[in-house]
Amino acid sequence: MSTRKSIYLFVYFLFHVLGIQSQDIHLSLGNKTKTFKAGTFLEIVQPTPGTVPCENCSFNVVKGKLVSYQHEVVTMVLYEKKEVLVSDGKTMGYRETGYTKDMSRTTIEIPKADILSIAQSGKKKLKTMTTGTTIATVIGLVGLGHIVSAPLADDRAELLAGLGVAEVVVAIIIGVSSSPKTYRTHINCPDQPKNSQEIWMWE
Repeated sequence: MSTRKSIYLFVYFLFHVLGIQSQDIHLSLGNKTKTFKAGTFLEIVQPTPGTVPCENCSFNVVKGKLVSYQHEVVTMVLYEKKEVLVSDGKTMGYRETGYTKDMSRTTIEIPKADILSIAQSGKKKLKTMTTGTTIATVIGLVGLGHIVSAPLADDRAELLAGLGVAEVVVAIIIGVSSSPKTYRTHINCPDQPKNSQEIWMWE
């Protein structure tokens, strides 16, 4: 193989690799890093149009498949969106839209400056609930059933009530621990925990 051909192949490989890497989202917080691969399903929180982000403000949510992140712009195929309806500066309600396979899905571009937080919503398909959340829901419903039926159980009332409360507590713990981690990228992200200064930086 000639030297010139080898150089061409190397340059092509280099640009090809850099091109693939540039499609992903890379965030960092101190020594921590997080990468969202192209093709991953994301949930992105945005400020309501025409408003300045604040901790108690309403916000819009979009969910979809990440296509790329280039030139400080996130491109994604839109699957779901929740919009705040505002009139004269007042919140009037909400509108939720879901796009099925039979509908023409839209590709949207979101500047990173308009993104308050990012969370993963699935790898191969959009998930509305994680496995842990599903389990927590089932346990919680069983626990509530035991609590409701306790007054009718006579001698077993106290046992059923205690069991029901324990199941509800376990469900809450499982639900919280299994929720997808949210990576906040704006200091005034509405769902940011109090006293938290963990703001992930874009790379």
